[in-house]
Amino acid sequence: MSKLDRLFQTKAITRLVPEARPFRTDPAGAKEAVLLLHGFTGIPRELSIVGASLAEAGYAVLAPRYPGHGTDRADFMATGAEDWVRRAIDSYLDLRADYESVHVLGHSMGGLIATIVAVTFNAPRLVLLAPAFTFHNAAVALSPLVAVFTPVLKKKRPLPESETDPVRRQLFADYWADDLVAGVAQLRRILKEARKDLARLHSRVLLLAGGADETVPASVARYVEQRARGAASFESKVLAGAGHLFPFDERAAEASALVTGWMAKP
Repeated sequence: MSKLDRLFQTKAITRLVPEARPFRTDPAGAKEAVLLLHGFTGIPRELSIVGASLAEAGYAVLAPRYPGHGTDRADFMATGAEDWVRRAIDSYLDLRADYESVHVLGHSMGGLIATIVAVTFNAPRLVLLAPAFTFHNAAVALSPLVAVFTPVLKKKRPLPESETDPVRRQLFADYWADDLVAGVAQLRRILKEARKDLARLHSRVLLLAGGADETVPASVARYVEQRARGAASFESKVLAGAGHLFPFDERAAEASALVTGWMAKP
């Protein structure tokens, strides 16, 4: 089945969760902009706190939504790596139409896509929040093979009682109750390209990692630093006790302050 055929299979009943829409802020007098890229199965509003912090500091911000995200599983499974990266590239071009200097920030898979975009357009600054260059789960490497036989591994995880966010509760059954192996295989394709691009990266780089991240190990900072030797500069910080979702959980304000503080450096 071709990608176009899969696209035509999108159900008429597919609906976008209103809170998953893209957002853009253009403060008066802004001269620079930052593209904000969310993670795998995530939504733009996960970067709303850091986005608000950057906007308050005078930067225009744009957080696009990747196709298949914030809707439902069927819609998600009809999309892939090219769709997600293309949306990021188009969004960067939209900002470049209005601002001469456009930086890039990404969380998790968004960090991989942000790296690809930064290399493609030689972005001045790149902010990586728990970028998914390495994983605790070694099974990610096997996803392209497993996906051929089992696009979805049924786990039927119950909705965690600790999950109080109404939007994430609404999306849980479609995106996180089972393992979307075919989607992870697409993530793996992006990972391979982003790893290669590290050697061609010339941006100034800030990397924040969570010390208690169960998805991306804190050692990712060392991994990126060793491979991005052409970067104009590299700074990293491990947030002790922080998990993978620190850009939008109780550590979000702390992470946002670190980002805006670094962006203010000459």
